[in-house]
Amino acid sequence: MSKSDFTHVLHRSVAAIDAGDWNAIVKGQNMYLSLDYLKSLESTMTPEMDFLYTLVYNKQEEPVLVGVFQLVTFLYKKNDHPSKFLKHFHKDNDGNLSMNMLVCGNVFAGGENGFMQTEEISYAEAIHQMVTIILHIKKEIKTSKKITVMLFKEFWSNSFSESDLFTDFQFQGFQVDVNMILRMHPSWKTMEDYLFSMKTKFRTKAKGVFKKSNSLELRSLSYDQIVTYQERIKELFKNVVEKSQYTYGAIKPQAFGAFKKALGDAFSFRAAFYQDTMVGFSTSFFHKGIMEANYVGMDYQFNQDLAVYQRLLYDYVEQGISKEVTELQFGRTSELLKSSLGAEPTNMTLFARHKATIPNIFMASMLRNVSPSEFELRKPFKSKFMEEWIR
Repeated sequence: MSKSDFTHVLHRSVAAIDAGDWNAIVKGQNMYLSLDYLKSLESTMTPEMDFLYTLVYNKQEEPVLVGVFQLVTFLYKKNDHPSKFLKHFHKDNDGNLSMNMLVCGNVFAGGENGFMQTEEISYAEAIHQMVTIILHIKKEIKTSKKITVMLFKEFWSNSFSESDLFTDFQFQGFQVDVNMILRMHPSWKTMEDYLFSMKTKFRTKAKGVFKKSNSLELRSLSYDQIVTYQERIKELFKNVVEKSQYTYGAIKPQAFGAFKKALGDAFSFRAAFYQDTMVGFSTSFFHKGIMEANYVGMDYQFNQDLAVYQRLLYDYVEQGISKEVTELQFGRTSELLKSSLGAEPTNMTLFARHKATIPNIFMASMLRNVSPSEFELRKPFKSKFMEEWIR
């Protein structure tokens, strides 16, 4: 099909979307493209972010493709030795380096959540359409902030083979830190089953975490409870955000309540209490047999003595076993610790382009040198167990 075979419409709000046309494509296959999720996100993140949604139609005026764009501010916190490329960023009032980024995808979730198409058009054609639309937005659509970089995030490296389509439009591919994924064994019916499959060293370590965190009480919070603890949740989340070297589109904690209200059991909010004080929390999403660990909040003064963070990680595994998921996506950061739980690294590819030609050439050369952080991968499971699993 040629470019003229398709037309697209853009909307700035979920409320303006033709729900019938949108749902005819998504069909419940991607929660992050569901209107319930998008509405919840938009309601809590406006006006800090711009949201743009597109529907693409064929000549018969049938919907064949949907896509999501988010305009966010990428923030790289001030340090003593910024790279040459970072010197081209703008600086905010705190001296942090920043740029406005138009993202096709979801900045708050990992994976391929930027668009979805019907079988009528190929994956390659869908990418071509989305690239054309993002360039149109950059050139023709007025946004609240001037767009500096366009970004497509993010593609599973083992399923992506269309990189030439991006490079044809001067987008540079690169990889950041890996997504740590635990493939759940079908024999794990309880936490004891999971621990039994581990080598003695790692099983002992896990039991040590449980012993250390024995005084913690973990609770699943309802929507009303999330609202009740809203201020404490903000404090705990702020503690984690402030330790992050960079952010783009920092989510508001109010979104957690909105997700729970809209998605129900598909969204989990777990809180760790010590003597009736919330000292940590975790959030996660469940969809189509996959659990995606999302955000955590911490009171770091309790973390060392009570192993709060590690306990929350093991709680993710417990939830995954209880929900009978096939895989648990732990996300980025703490790769060494997560690998000790059995998670393995999976590369993901992003594609970026600067708005101007010369800076884009310079940015491309810099991104070619970007690679995931190195770490020592742990192998916690018994060799016999792994051999039987593979067979």
